[in-house]
This record gives sequence, structure tokens and C-alpha cells, in this order.
Amino acid sequence: MTARIAAVVAVAAALVVVNPAVSGACACGAFVANDKLRTQQETALVEVNGRTESITLAVQTRSEAKQAAFLMPVPARARFEVADGGLFTELDQVSRPDTVEREVVVQGDGVGGSAPGRGATVVDRVDVGPYDVAQLSGTDVSAVTEWLGTNDFTLPEKLGGALQPYLAEGWLVVAVRLSPASGSLSDGLPPMRLTFETDTPIYPMRLSKTAEQVQPLRLYVLADHRVDIGNPAPKGDAPELTFAGRLEPDAQHPKLSALLTTPRFLTRYDGEFRPEHITDDVRITRASTDEPYRAVVEVVKIVRSPWPPANVLIPVGGALVVAAGVAFFLWRRSRKAA
Repeated sequence: MTARIAAVVAVAAALVVVNPAVSGACACGAFVANDKLRTQQETALVEVNGRTESITLAVQTRSEAKQAAFLMPVPARARFEVADGGLFTELDQVSRPDTVEREVVVQGDGVGGSAPGRGATVVDRVDVGPYDVAQLSGTDVSAVTEWLGTNDFTLPEKLGGALQPYLAEGWLVVAVRLSPASGSLSDGLPPMRLTFETDTPIYPMRLSKTAEQVQPLRLYVLADHRVDIGNPAPKGDAPELTFAGRLEPDAQHPKLSALLTTPRFLTRYDGEFRPEHITDDVRITRASTDEPYRAVVEVVKIVRSPWPPANVLIPVGGALVVAAGVAFFLWRRSRKAA
């Protein structure tokens, strides 16, 4: 496993041919669909337990597509599960930034191994909830894309080429089909969880360089210690640390507590990445400190004052009285002179 960095996950949102193919992307991978899929928010939890890593992923999209595929890299052959989206609600609650208010006054109004080969070999295929999951092995991008095409995943040439670096490093391809209950992907993909073995905790990002829009990402990491993460887009803004703190089981957060057999450290990062700047995956490393942290967000409260302000009325009124007195005095003098 040391030499193998990752695998690729393909998620299809229909059991029919995706044609014509329209490519898009989310932070962790890429979409192929019969209509545009615009990622509104991608939220992921990475759990690190020794050499075992799990990624729980929720992707919200804006689309009416009924046929789609989703490509995501993960290290080694993965065990696939359907996840509970309520977990992310609880993660958001415990990591939410503090707020301070400032007034501004304005005037106005399955786990296993596989040997790489030149062709594409199906090493596993199972049904999990609403998903039909097939895992492939192979290092030849043409063989893998041919298998995907034969099995109703028509990939644009640009996206097929983006798979080559992963396959050259011995990545797997996990193809997952989905039939959305709503008839489209307007509500996003059902949350999914993948577990695999790796010596290097990672969150895959390189396929996202094929995207057309800025890629938003909220990344949680649950580990024994606070973590640092690498910037997948070095020429752009680095993801910002939002929260770091040790968690213990809490009855108010049952889904999150189920992951905490012992107290663990949660670290949260938020960022947006321009596709043309993405050159690497997110590398996860232990931080030099376990110091807790919570971001503080300033909320500006606009307060509108009356016009003219009360403190201006007195001097203005006094000036008017003086002006009137002077005018009356001058008028009296002019009449006497006459």
C-alpha cells in the first residue's frame, strides 16, 4: 500500500447511457452528466485511524440532470457505504464560528487488494442502498475509459486524460450508479462513505482542474491530533482554519458521537479554489500543536439615524434665531435712517 496513493470513484446517477456527456467538477472530483451540474457546496469528513482512512462526502448541486457520473479519487480499494447527512449538521453545530456584533451608523432613510494490469479488471461489484458499486483495477487509461464507456459512462476526452496520472500511480476506479428518488440531482447526491488503507492521509483534488467554476469545499478531519492541510491550489488563497478542538461523546450530537469511541480532535477548513490553480491533492499532516481554535466572524449591524441628527438641531436652530435677530435689527435701522 505504501507505493499506492489512491483510487478513483465514479458515481453515476442513472442506469442508462450518459449521452451527450457534459463535464463539470466538484472539489474532490468531476461530474459527467446529460445536463450541467453546478456544485453549490461540497462538505467532507476525513477520519484518520492509523493506516485506515474514511471519507464521508456530501455534494449539493444545482441541476436538473437525470443521468450523471461522479469521479472521485480515494486511496486503494474501498469499502462503500451510504452515509447519514445529519452527521454534517452536527459537525457544523460544534465547529460554528463565534460571532461579534459591530454597529455601523449611517445617515439617511468493501476492503481488499488488487494487482494492476494493462486492461481494466472488475475486482468487486455490489449493491449498497441506492447505489450500484463496481471497482476496477488497471493502469491503462484507454482500457479503463473503454470499460466505462461500454458500461454507460461516456467520458469527455479532457476528463479521460485527467485520469491518466492517477492510473499511472496504481489508482483504482470505483464506478457507482444512482437513481435519484426525485428524478433529478437538484437535491444533490445522497451522502456516501468510503473506507480504505493508506500510509498518507489525503483528500483527492487533482481531477477538479477540469472544472469550469470555482470549487467550494468545507473539509473536516477527525484524528488523534489537530492537523494541517496542504493547499491544492498554490497560486490561489490557502484554505482557512475555522475550528480545531477536542471532542467527546455528547448526547446532543448522537451521529457524531458514534464516531468517538475515545475523545478525538476535530479540525475544520473552508476554502474556494480556482480550477486553473489546482495542481495537487489535499495532503493531511499532524499539526505542531493541539491548541484549540475557533474562528470569530464579525457581524455588521446597520443602524440608521434620523436626519438631521438631534445633536445638530440645536446649533442649527440657534443659528437661525441669531440670523433672524440680525435681519430684524438691520431692518429697524434702515427704517429709522429713512
